Amino acid sequence: MELFIFRFDPDTLKKFSRHTIVAGVIMSLVGLTGIIAPQIMSLVVVSFMAWLFLFAALVQGYATYKSYRGSFTAWLKPAMMLIASLLLLFFPLEGVAAVGMLLAAYLLVDAYANFSFGWEYRPNKGWWMPMINGVLSLLLAFILLLGWPLSSIVLVGLFVGISLFFDGIVLVVLGMQAKKAVGDGSDKDEKGEER
Repeated sequence: MELFIFRFDPDTLKKFSRHTIVAGVIMSLVGLTGIIAPQIMSLVVVSFMAWLFLFAALVQGYATYKSYRGSFTAWLKPAMMLIASLLLLFFPLEGVAAVGMLLAAYLLVDAYANFSFGWEYRPNKGWWMPMINGVLSLLLAFILLLGWPLSSIVLVGLFVGISLFFDGIVLVVLGMQAKKAVGDGSDKDEKGEER
């Protein structure tokens, strides 16, 4: 039983190619920055997560205040998000170690997602690129788990950079292949009309 079936008509491929190439270039550049300065990227990742938790705590707290202010249990979620954000902001090195474990879990899920997408995309050119990206994500997850927690300050930023860089490369390649597929179909139609 197939859970996901991808259908790519020419209009979808055209939009996919343009947006995918732009996103891929941006992701590759951000990833390259993380590879060059992994400690800074590690701290940026932790800071970004801290601010996301803080924003989510404020939004959840506001919703709780407006809807369930009398319920103690309703305040638990915004309180936990607030505590998590403050811990990440005030203890960034320990936060990097925690993020290292989360990153390992993310990379394992990313590997699965890449294998699944590559398998579903299989009839199209470039289907093997997500598969290679999946193998790379799997390898990075195991390396991170083996060196945790001491190596997290370097490995979190480095692995986020490497993952973003190769995700960007895969997007650029898939976008170029999609652009070529749309171009090939339109060239054949034009040649057919000329004859």
